[in-house]
Amino acid sequence: MKKLTLALLVAMGTLSTSFPLLASASVEPETSVDNYQYSDAELDSLLAPIALYPDTLLTHIMIAATYPLDVVAADRWRQSNLHLTPEQVEQALDPVTWDPSVKALAAFTDILHTMAEDLNWLQQLGDNVLISEARVLDRVQLLRQHALNTGNLQSNDYLEVEREIEQERSVIVIAPRHRDVVYVPYYDPLIVFGLWSHAIAPVHWHHRVSYRHRGNFFWAPQVRLSSFFYFGGIRWSNRHVVIHREPVRHYYRGTPNKRVYSKGYQRWQHNADHRRARYSNRVVHSAPKRYSANRSVKVRSNERGNTRVINAKSSRHTQTSVSQNNHRNIQHNNQLKGQTSRNVNVANKPLKTPRTVTPRNSTTTRTVTTTKTVKRESNKASGQKYQQGASTHVKRAQTRDTRTASNRSSMSQQRATRNVDRSTSRERSVSRERSVSRQSNVNRNRSGQSKSHSQK
Repeated sequence: MKKLTLALLVAMGTLSTSFPLLASASVEPETSVDNYQYSDAELDSLLAPIALYPDTLLTHIMIAATYPLDVVAADRWRQSNLHLTPEQVEQALDPVTWDPSVKALAAFTDILHTMAEDLNWLQQLGDNVLISEARVLDRVQLLRQHALNTGNLQSNDYLEVEREIEQERSVIVIAPRHRDVVYVPYYDPLIVFGLWSHAIAPVHWHHRVSYRHRGNFFWAPQVRLSSFFYFGGIRWSNRHVVIHREPVRHYYRGTPNKRVYSKGYQRWQHNADHRRARYSNRVVHSAPKRYSANRSVKVRSNERGNTRVINAKSSRHTQTSVSQNNHRNIQHNNQLKGQTSRNVNVANKPLKTPRTVTPRNSTTTRTVTTTKTVKRESNKASGQKYQQGASTHVKRAQTRDTRTASNRSSMSQQRATRNVDRSTSRERSVSRERSVSRQSNVNRNRSGQSKSHSQK
C-alpha cells in the first residue's frame, strides 16, 4: 500500500508541474498594437535644434510645420529672390495667401531652406503640433532646463533668458535682446543639453563657417524685422500657442512672458482647409476630430484652372475622390470626342439606314439596325471609290503619256525641218561661191587673151 501511495503522489506531482507548461504553450503570443503617438525620444530629437530659439520664432516654426506646401513654396520663392532684404520680403509677400507664420519665416533664409529640404522632419514636427501642442511645449521646457543646468543657456548680447514659476511649474522664456533684431543660434545638441539619455540621436542643424562663434553657440547674422513679426507667442501656463488678433504696430518693451496675457491674443487654431495636403495616419487617429471629420477642401482642376469644393472625411479620401473625379472627367471627355468622331464617320459613309439606339434606362429593348450587310455595303462602296480613283489615276497617266508623245513628235519634226533648211542654205552658199569663182576665172582668161593679141 505504501508503494502504491508513493507512486500516486509522484504521478500527481509530475502532472501538476507539466500542466502549467502546457497551458503556457497553448496561449497565443500577444499582438503588438500600433502606437500612433511619438515617443519622447523621437520628439526630443525633433525639437533639439529649435528648442533654444526665441519664443516668437519657435511659434512661427511650429505653426508653419502644419502647412508643408506653403513652406516649400516660400523656400522656392526665397531662393530665387535672395537679393531682397527682410523689409522688401515683408512688403513683397503681403498680398500672398500663404500662412502668416510662413511669410514671417521668409526673412530667415537658412531656416526656411532647412525646413523645406528635410521634409520628414517637417512632417513629423507638424504631426506632433497637431496631435498635442501641450506635449510639444512640455518637451521644449525640459530641453531648456537641461541646457540651463549645464550652464549653456544664459542671457547674453543676443538673447534674454527669464525663469519664472507659473502654477507650481518652472517656465523658461527666451526672447531677443533687441526687439527689432533677431539672431538665430546654431549649436550641437550633444554638447549644449549635456548627457543625451535617448537612444535616438538628436537632429543637428549645421551652420555656415562665417557664423560668429561664442561659447557653445554659433550665431547667424542679424535679421532686422518690423513689429508685425511679433504676432505669435506661447501661453506657457496653459501650454498652447497664441496669436494676436490684429497686426502688432509697436514693439513691446516689457517682459515677453506677460505680453501674451493681454486681450489681443487668442489661441491659435489650425486651418484644415488651408493645408491642401494629406494628414498622416498618426494625426488622423490621434488628433481631434476636426482633422478627420467631414470638411470642404478646395481643389484646383487640372484642365481649366477652375476651383471646386469637394466634401471628404479625411485628406486621404479627398485625394482619392479628386483623382477619381479627374479620371471620370477625362473618360467623359474621351467618350465625347469618340462619339463626335464616330458621328462624323457615320455621316460620311453611304449608309442606307441610320443607326438608332434607345436609352439604357428605358424598358424597351435597344434596336440596332447596323448589321454586317451594311458594313459590307460600306466596304463595297469604299472599294468602288478606290477603283474609281485608281481608274482616274490611270487615265491621267495615259493622257500624260499621249501628251508627251505628241510633244516629242512635234519637236522631232521641227528639228528635221530646221536641219533641211540649214542644208539647203549651205548648198546655196556653196553654189554661189562656185559660180563666183568660175566667173573670176573666165574674166582672167579673157584678160590674158586680150594682152597677148595686143603684144602681137
